[in-house]
Amino acid sequence: MLTSPGRFWRLCFGRTEMPTPDDALVAVLVSKLDDNLREDWEERASIMQFDALLPKGYAESLAMLDLLCRHPEVLDRSIGMRIELDGATQWIATTDPAYARRLLSDIHAKEIDVVDLRTVIEEQYSGVAMLTFIG
Repeated sequence: MLTSPGRFWRLCFGRTEMPTPDDALVAVLVSKLDDNLREDWEERASIMQFDALLPKGYAESLAMLDLLCRHPEVLDRSIGMRIELDGATQWIATTDPAYARRLLSDIHAKEIDVVDLRTVIEEQYSGVAMLTFIG
């Protein structure tokens, strides 16, 4: 079975995580990642460093840019969720996805997917949305 470079690093060197990133800004952003996103970043940085032969700092920076493009909530922790409630599609905004999922379960709503909050506000609400409480 193939092992990701990040996992390979941990297996070979007995570390629970990769060394601190070279760039201070990347290090701050990495400190905000949960375990899954950290592993995603480590794997991408390792692939870029070892397979593409990029310098470590450059690989780490590119991996972070890639991750931020796919997970912008890392920067501000605000996300949108498309949900189904009473047979209709709705959108919610949250800074705490775990709490939002529990609340959705309590009101018998179903999460469809996580969406970019800015895109939802622009496309579904013509750039301005009014917020209200759920529950």
